[in-house]
Amino acid sequence: MDLAVDEDGNLKIDPDTGDFVMMDDTDLAESTRIALGTNRGELRWNPGFGLDHLSLESELDDETAVESEMNDYLESQFDNFVSLTVDSIDRDGRTATIKTEVTYLDDDGNEQVANGETEVNDNAGF
Repeated sequence: MDLAVDEDGNLKIDPDTGDFVMMDDTDLAESTRIALGTNRGELRWNPGFGLDHLSLESELDDETAVESEMNDYLESQFDNFVSLTVDSIDRDGRTATIKTEVTYLDDDGNEQVANGETEVNDNAGF
């Protein structure tokens, strides 16, 4: 189970018990969306956080490579991550939307699936 953070990235502490607040399944799906949607280096205060969108841009014609890179990244970020499947890669000009299905384990050890989208912008043009 992962620790919950607030909108500023600070660990949440239960004011009644003083204990750390743990993430629920909805929080985990949102954290996954944020992790995939943040480009590595985008956050000045945490430049190592995020998925390398530049690398993804170079692989957009190879769905298997995109899927592998996204799987490797999420596996390094979440203890209860199981798998990610790329459903489609849709291009619109200099933007690509990668539609995914992410599977992770909930608090009871059951697999939960969340569908999402990651937008990748190509500033160099593809």
